[in-house]
Amino acid sequence: MSTIKSTATVSTHIGRSIEEVFDFITTAANWVKWHPATVSVSGDVDHPALEGETIVEVVRFGMARDRFAWKVEEREAPHRWVIRAKSERHGQKVKITYDLRPEAGGTHWEREMVFYLPGWFKYLDKLFINRALTRNSRKAVRQLKELLESH
Repeated sequence: MSTIKSTATVSTHIGRSIEEVFDFITTAANWVKWHPATVSVSGDVDHPALEGETIVEVVRFGMARDRFAWKVEEREAPHRWVIRAKSERHGQKVKITYDLRPEAGGTHWEREMVFYLPGWFKYLDKLFINRALTRNSRKAVRQLKELLESH
């Protein structure tokens, strides 16, 4: 069966040090504070996750819920973090990459989410999925920025 790739990339400037931002976003217990899709997390969630560790996340996408067991594939603190998972419900594969760099007055953070969907999702992706994922990603990044800059 063919697979399509759907990508949502967003970035922002956060007025905090690169170490603070990296540690906060790679500590999964914090995800429920800023990511609108995250319902709950379990596993290696109480510290900045290390390469090889696993985080189980329950997410809400519209009316549906799904579960992802994220595996940390790459960690180059405080500049890069890569996680990968597979949906329990529909089997979609997902890869999220965080790239950070120091920037005047804080940190530049880029978040790329890549969904690998079964070929029959192609039309749903064009009509709905990619727009919804991008909108959700923008909201997550905005909420994280507000949260970190308010403390």
